[in-house]
Amino acid sequence: MKKTKINIGIVGLGRIGKMHAKNICQSLPLFNLKSIADPDPNTDFTQNLEDVVISDNIDNVLSDKTITAVIVCSPTPTHYEIIKKCVMQKKHVFCEKPISFSEDEIKELITIKNKQNIFIQVGLNRRFDQDFLVAKEKMDSGALGDIHTIHITNHDASIPSFKFLKSSGGMLFDLCIHDFDMLNFLTGEKIKEIYVNGGVFIDKRLRDIDDVDNAIITLELENGVLCLIDSSRQTHYGYDQRIELFGSKGMILVENKKDNLYSLSDSNQTKSSKIKHSFIERYRESYLNELKHFYNSIVSNTTPSVGPENILSAIQVAEAGRQSLKTKRPQGVKYE
Repeated sequence: MKKTKINIGIVGLGRIGKMHAKNICQSLPLFNLKSIADPDPNTDFTQNLEDVVISDNIDNVLSDKTITAVIVCSPTPTHYEIIKKCVMQKKHVFCEKPISFSEDEIKELITIKNKQNIFIQVGLNRRFDQDFLVAKEKMDSGALGDIHTIHITNHDASIPSFKFLKSSGGMLFDLCIHDFDMLNFLTGEKIKEIYVNGGVFIDKRLRDIDDVDNAIITLELENGVLCLIDSSRQTHYGYDQRIELFGSKGMILVENKKDNLYSLSDSNQTKSSKIKHSFIERYRESYLNELKHFYNSIVSNTTPSVGPENILSAIQVAEAGRQSLKTKRPQGVKYE
C-alpha cells in the first residue's frame, strides 16, 4: 500500500535544523520539506534545497495550510511560544528538547495539545538508538537479574559557545536532561533523589551565570537502584557516550561508536580508530528513527511514545539537581 507523503516545515536553521533538513531531503522520502523559517537563513545551505520556501518569518510556515507538521529547532527559550502557535494552527509538532525550562509552561502545552487533538513529540533521540534499545530489551528480559547500579558517561567533544551556554538553561537542563530521561526510559522508574557535585574547569565565565562544565551526579530511583552520571562539556577526543547496566546476573555495557572498527597492533604500539566526534555523527540513525516514529504517529493517529510528559519529568529532576548544586545537599524530586 502506498504511504501518504506529509508536508513538513522547519523552524530554526542552526546545526540541528540543518541536520534535520538534510535527513528529510536525503533519507526520509515520506516527508516533503516544504518550508523553512529562520531569522537569518544560511544562504550557502538553503541554496542547495530545491522547491523549499525559505523565510525569515515563522508565520509563513504556519499560514501554509498544506503543511501538516513542524519541526522546531530554534533556541530553547523560543520553543514554548512557537509550539503554542503551531498547535493553535492545528499542526503537529516535533520539538528539540527541552520544550521549556518551566514546569507550568510544559503543563500548559500538554493541556493545549490535548484540547486541540494535536501531537507533540520531543526530541529525546537516545530512546531511538539501536544499541540502547538492545540494552533495554536484554534488561527487560531478565538477563541481568535484579538491577543494582547504572552508570552513564556523557562527555561532549567540545564546549559550545558562551552565547549558547547563557541561553541553554545550564548543564543540567541542557546536556544532562538526556541522561535523566534515559534512566526513566531504561528502567521504567522515576528518580527519587539527586545529588549534584559540579565544578568549572573549562570556561571560567560559567561561574558568573551559576553554571558548571563538569559534574558528578548520584541518583536513587524509586525502586532503590543506584545511579551515577559523570558529565563533561569537553573531551577534545570525541563524543564520549557510554552506559553500564549492572545486575545480580550480569552486566550490559554500551560502548562508544568509532569511525572504523580496525585495531592495529605491532611491536611498538596498539592503535584503534577514534570515536565519533559529535552527537550528530554518534546518533545519526536515532535522529532518523525518531522522525520515522513521528511520521508513523501522524498517519496512524497514535500518540508518540515520547512527549511533553516525559520532558516534564526530566525537567523536574533537573530542577532538583539545580537545588542540590546550590545547597550542596541531596534533593528529593518533586513530581506535581
